[in-house]
Formats: sequence, C-alpha cells, structure tokens
Amino acid sequence: MGDLEAMQNVQRFLRSKWKTLSTKSLRMSKSTYQFVKLRQMSDRKTILFIFGCQRSGTTLLTEIFDRDFDNTKVYEEFSPLSSGDKRHRIRLNPLHLVKARIDKDRPALVVLKPLVESQNAGRLLDYFENSKALWLYRHYADVARSNLEKWGAKNGINNLRPIVEGQPQNWRSEHVSDYSKQIVRKHFSEDMNPYDAAALFWFVRNSLFFEMNLDTNRNVMLCKYDTLINNPLNTIRAIYAFAGFVYPSARIPLNIHSDSMGRGKDVKLSYDIEVLCRGLLSKFDLLHKSTQRDSPHQILIKPLSTQ
Repeated sequence: MGDLEAMQNVQRFLRSKWKTLSTKSLRMSKSTYQFVKLRQMSDRKTILFIFGCQRSGTTLLTEIFDRDFDNTKVYEEFSPLSSGDKRHRIRLNPLHLVKARIDKDRPALVVLKPLVESQNAGRLLDYFENSKALWLYRHYADVARSNLEKWGAKNGINNLRPIVEGQPQNWRSEHVSDYSKQIVRKHFSEDMNPYDAAALFWFVRNSLFFEMNLDTNRNVMLCKYDTLINNPLNTIRAIYAFAGFVYPSARIPLNIHSDSMGRGKDVKLSYDIEVLCRGLLSKFDLLHKSTQRDSPHQILIKPLSTQ
C-alpha cells in the first residue's frame, strides 16, 4: 500500500467516525423539529424502498434523505422495523407490524433501506400502498473491494456459502434463481479468490432486479452510483420527482465525495467471473441510459446549464 492510499484510508476512517456522530446528532435534531412542526400525520404517505447490493452507495442516499427535515422519515437497515430479528436486527418484522409503525410517522415520505429484503422487492411493493423503490447499482469491482475492506477477506465466500448449501432461512439464498445457484456452485470453493467471491455475490444480488422483472415495473427507478456521484443535485431532484416530491435543495447540503469512484480498478478477477459481471453491468447501463432518455423527469437530470 502506497503512502497516498494509506492517507486516503485514514481520511475515510476519520470521515466515517465523524459521520456516525453527525448522523446521531442530526437525527435527534430532526426528531425534535418534526415533533414541533409536524403536528399531524400526513394523510397520504409515500413509501420509498432502497434496494440493491451492499456497498453500492445506498447509505449515501439515506444520508441525503435524512437531511430533509420537512418531508422524510428514514429507516436504515438496523431500525425498529427489524426489531424482531433478535440475532442480526436486519430482517424486516412481519409486514403488518411494519405498516403499523410507519402509519404512526408524521412525514409524508418514509424511506426504508432493507437491503437484505431486496429479493422480496416485488412483494413489498405489492403490500404497501403508494410505495416505490430505488434500485442502486455500482461497478462490481468497486463493490467487491469495498465489501472486503469493510467486512474482511472472507466475506464474499461467507456470503456465497448459504447459496451453495441452500440455507432456507438465510436472506442470501432466499429466492435465488436456479441459474444463479448453478453459477455459484460452479465457481465456489472455500479457498477461491476473495474478489471473485465478492464480485459473484454482486452478480447474484443484482441479477434479482431482472429476474423479478423490476426493469418493467413503473414503480421502480434504477439509479447508477456513478451518476449520483458525478451529478448529485440533478440525480436527487429526479429521485424526489419520481417519489412525487420537490427536492428542497437550498436547505440540504449533499456533501458527496468522488474518492470512492474507481477504487476497484486494480481488482483482478478470473476470466469467467469478469465476463459474468461485465455482462450484467452492461445490461444495467443500457437500461439506465434508456430510462434517462425516456423518463418523464428527464428535464430534471439534464446538466444545470440547460435548465
């Protein structure tokens, strides 16, 4: 590791610690503000789910929504909505209990990030009235590197093992297609390249998007991580418009940093895994390009100078 990379890692660590403290303080202030200002619950709430693979920028989205004091209530993965999961606190409670909790919230836009329920996106959208979903995707090499840096070199292998073993109660193996199972079993081993394992898990999780036909669901918006980073203001405006709201940009600092982009450029994958992931990424990119062109909100995602 070079001096520059080491310094960048230290900066990311310090930024993460400061972010944790800032987030706690922000949420306390926001709760007080909404208790005072929002005297009544909204008559009609919009529920916005955030789905996708871990390490794809979903936390960044929730942080942006969290800074909106007037419109949003945000539930991260670890929240009262998953209090029944005594072991990990990430699986959603029974849906009627989730609904009962959300019904008590005052803001009009309730944002949930149940990433471990991404395989149940269709069922959640069907159950909750006036619900929409964002599916965020990021380059597989960047995700693989971020995954292993956060959770350790064996994490990709640990994520694939439940699929190989067919563990019925594990979110990683839930509703995985026969095709994805076959691919994982073909390449899996306990001593496989850790980056191959992390990238293969990226492939499994993001394949769900097309396997559930979310690409044809008008209540689902595809969001590309690179676009969010490179053009944050217009991307967030488009997301708010998709949810039926106007983004109050003047009151919400984005605080987006570009140093997380391209961090997987030196990740080496085996040929077969590279081909699999590159093919799926290309499929996402083509869809993203077409939806930007055809979106009713396309004026919101043009460069600012053209508005």
